[in-house]
Amino acid sequence: MLVAAAGPAPGASATAIAPRSSAPVGVTADAAVAALDPASQAVLLAPLRAAAAALDHAGRLLMPDAYAGVALDAAAGRTQLYLTDPALAPGLVAAARRTDPTLVGDRVTVLRAAYPLTRLDAVSRAVMTVSDVKAADAPYAAYPAPDASGVVVEVADPTDPTELAAARRADARAGGVPLEPLAGRPRQPHGWDAVKWHDHAPFIGGDVLTTDGHRYCTAGLPAVRRSDGRAVMVTAAHCFTTGQRVRTGGGATWDYGNGRTGDRVGTVMQRHRGWDAETVVGADVDGDVSDTSGWRALTGVGYSYRGDYVCHAGARSASKGHPTPCGIKVTVDDLWFREAGHTVRGVEGVDVHGWGSVGGDSGGTVFAVEPHGKRQLRGLVSSGGADGTADQRRVDWPEAVDIFRAFDLRLDPQT
Repeated sequence: MLVAAAGPAPGASATAIAPRSSAPVGVTADAAVAALDPASQAVLLAPLRAAAAALDHAGRLLMPDAYAGVALDAAAGRTQLYLTDPALAPGLVAAARRTDPTLVGDRVTVLRAAYPLTRLDAVSRAVMTVSDVKAADAPYAAYPAPDASGVVVEVADPTDPTELAAARRADARAGGVPLEPLAGRPRQPHGWDAVKWHDHAPFIGGDVLTTDGHRYCTAGLPAVRRSDGRAVMVTAAHCFTTGQRVRTGGGATWDYGNGRTGDRVGTVMQRHRGWDAETVVGADVDGDVSDTSGWRALTGVGYSYRGDYVCHAGARSASKGHPTPCGIKVTVDDLWFREAGHTVRGVEGVDVHGWGSVGGDSGGTVFAVEPHGKRQLRGLVSSGGADGTADQRRVDWPEAVDIFRAFDLRLDPQT
């Protein structure tokens, strides 16, 4: 049985009914979930992740004019499904069961959305790509409102009409989807320091990358080309330029900026600014990630949905005593944000423990801890809040599924 929330009129916010769960709901329950260690979180989140992925796949494929997104409500043990017409939910759940036979209908809360995700995403992108606006007045980011009632537009000053001008022009062309101005902060590229300083081939996610011993990033997605099986390491596109030779760190561990380099990783071959990703081809790689207690095999690739939790293997964080920041709760799963003069599509999360990411984490593997010690690849660190501020706990990443599709890659099966 599906549980349908009381549906608002189109354009109004959806209101969820009280979840049918023995767990306490609200702030206390959210805090309890956030306080769990990653392995315990994985057990709680596993069925919700599977349900969200199945519903998302079916919604995008079969009902693009009605599907508006999913979210994980870990505290209640439920998956939220947003549709412009909740009456379509039984059919969508039935289709999703072909992907996830364990999906239980009465653990899905259906909420009415004002607009489908396809339209909200198009407006978000249009807001970020309007060309006739000064860089100083350009929005920081745009993304669908959590209840699919419109598009949130982050700007420096929501009361400044100049800063909202570009968004309004894009909105007019998109048919009048409501815009929700929000005071935001610019995303900061995190390409500065390193993680595993002296690694050697086969390289893995979390290894240090540098071209000159002065600028550092982190290895992120260990992959192979579908065309010929050639090993490829993917890092953030803002780290290096095409044709540069990339190596590991040299000299004493964590001795930043010493001008020394180590083993050769490869050469930057392709870049995709829209996913903030670039390929490094040369030495062998393995489908593993550097974790707090050693390396762990990456056993799959998936999307991140609101309410989920992930970790990252960024470089500079490791040097500062945070080798694997976890507890990063996904807050926006369809984000268009501005970085280094380019518009990037990705996901945003906030570290409930307060650390987040810092300069030098760029390119680092973003992954989810799964039951039985498994790790699922989610993406690579792209940017976040400014270092040393309360905003540092914010982390942004493009998703591995999209990056692999753009470069015609797959996860390296060798571990």
